[in-house]
Amino acid sequence: MLTKILEIRNIVIDTYRKVRHIVNPIVKFIVALLVFSNLNSAIGFDPRFAKTSVVLILSLISTFTPGGVMVFLAMALTLLHVYSASLYLAILILLVFIVLYAALMRFSNGHAICAVLIPLLAPLNLHYAVPLVLGCIATPVAALPCACGIVFYYLIDVIKNFSDVSVELDVDMLIEYYNELLDVIVGQKGMYIVIVVFAIVILVVFLLRRLPFDYSFLISIGAGAVVNIIGFLIGSLKFDLSISVGSIIFMTLVCALIAVAVDFMKRVLDYTAIEHVQFEDDDFYYYVKAVPKIKISMTNHNIRVLSPRDNDARYSGGYPDDEDYVSAYSEQAPGYDLYNGYDDEIGGAGLEGDPGAHVGENSSEDRNAYGNYDDGYDDGYDDGYDDGSGGSFDDGNGYEEEEENMAMKYAMSDMDADYESDFEEEEMDLDDKT
Repeated sequence: MLTKILEIRNIVIDTYRKVRHIVNPIVKFIVALLVFSNLNSAIGFDPRFAKTSVVLILSLISTFTPGGVMVFLAMALTLLHVYSASLYLAILILLVFIVLYAALMRFSNGHAICAVLIPLLAPLNLHYAVPLVLGCIATPVAALPCACGIVFYYLIDVIKNFSDVSVELDVDMLIEYYNELLDVIVGQKGMYIVIVVFAIVILVVFLLRRLPFDYSFLISIGAGAVVNIIGFLIGSLKFDLSISVGSIIFMTLVCALIAVAVDFMKRVLDYTAIEHVQFEDDDFYYYVKAVPKIKISMTNHNIRVLSPRDNDARYSGGYPDDEDYVSAYSEQAPGYDLYNGYDDEIGGAGLEGDPGAHVGENSSEDRNAYGNYDDGYDDGYDDGYDDGSGGSFDDGNGYEEEEENMAMKYAMSDMDADYESDFEEEEMDLDDKT
């Protein structure tokens, strides 16, 4: 079972490597399409920016650009919607986005797309998989893109609540509006809990997977899942947040399985073949623990297709219709008939149906040093070898495996040249064989 799974994994990886230049843009396009569609459905204040054509154009731009461009376009689309609803709210949101984007581009290290994945996955409670996966493939600095995505997600709720608040040009009213807005943003206790818990999960998974013990990657994912559950339970009890405990436990386990699947596709280690290596240079002495990755070769199935004629020839005792066999037997062993087998009569020397028929005049010169031979080209085969006792070797029982070997032996031996010359010059005395 494990071998089949590893073979499937190799097939998936090899296929992805061959078509990654096509798959990666398609995946990015789908993610961008979902992100922009989600923003339009959440804060679609201006219907002009919620058109399908606008979403497709933004998605196509994000397909062929780095992940940071997708984050920038998502923030720009959000600002356009907020601007159509409230100018003053758009100014404050712009300031927040500037800070977030500057920090994201400085410390994202290629994981900026997490800032839009968390708002996309949060409604499904699948955002718990983001810190588990980042802990396996990134460093603790990846906690910053996660934090930006969490802030972005909670800002959407703030925008919904304050987009319909009208503010006059009075300075006092404007200051009061901003104070209230900042209090709501700062007072998002759930946002801070998620940021802290995700950062701790990333740190725990990162530290445990680097420790030199067996199955450290799987154990680190399990530990990260436990930390995630305990962190949210403590946060909900400490700050009286309405969090479904059952939902957190179940979705954390689901996200842990997703992280295990991602880690399985990235690496599979063979802990039964660990090697410990020690070496030194001019400055240090090294102790190295080497864990090999499992590499399985694909099973090669060699299939030989046999025609019905081949099967009949194999099981009926006949010979296959092959030009090589015809050349080997008929040309080098003239007494052998390829298709009709051996003589039916012991010592038969004539044509089939007339075993006593002569093909030529008999003489005492028909004998040579090896015995009597029959080159009558009859329907049977008689090797004609005289063992000196007057008997000839012919069992008359048709084709047998031993007789085939004997025929091959005589056909391919070095003495065939002498035999063939005798056949061509003289005819043998058929009566003397018996």
